[in-house]
Amino acid sequence: MAEENTQNQGQKKNVIDLSKAMNNEQATADTGTNEDILAREAELLGPTPQGAGAASSAAKPGAGQPAGAKPAGTAAAAAKFNIPAVVKDHYPALIPLILETESMDDQERDYWFQMLPIMTDEQIDKLKEILLSEKEQLAKLDADYEAELKKIDEKHLQEWKQFEQKQKTEEIQKKEAAAQVQEQETEEELLNKLQNL
Repeated sequence: MAEENTQNQGQKKNVIDLSKAMNNEQATADTGTNEDILAREAELLGPTPQGAGAASSAAKPGAGQPAGAKPAGTAAAAAKFNIPAVVKDHYPALIPLILETESMDDQERDYWFQMLPIMTDEQIDKLKEILLSEKEQLAKLDADYEAELKKIDEKHLQEWKQFEQKQKTEEIQKKEAAAQVQEQETEEELLNKLQNL
């Protein structure tokens, strides 16, 4: 039992090391294939116990949810990735989170889809927590931005209404002034006619 715990801890460390290694490799290589990722994974992790990914996945997040419970846009985006069946079956809630995150490019998305089956429950929970936190923070930023934009729009609308009102007032004043001048000229004309009589 102690040997198995030591092996599990070693695998956890290796998965984290694999993640760091992949990030470092990604900085130097523009493209990578699934085979490259899996070869590097096997090199760092060593042999994994038969069925370890499937056996522990029953208690993992997303288990028991239908795999087809994805928005249509997510299904189209998922089509360009080779998502293992175990991921589709046991982690359907993570698939849209990985597909929709703005902090990953396609190579990183593919990497995480390939890593999910060998990750521990703790690592999967942490990944899900990070992705949900990012999604919530971005939603909050979007809401704040929209609220600020609305305030600016309202302010400009109010300024525009004030500008229009000022223009109308000035136009009315000009018309009144012109009418007053016209009236004065008419009065003077009438007075001159009366005086000439």
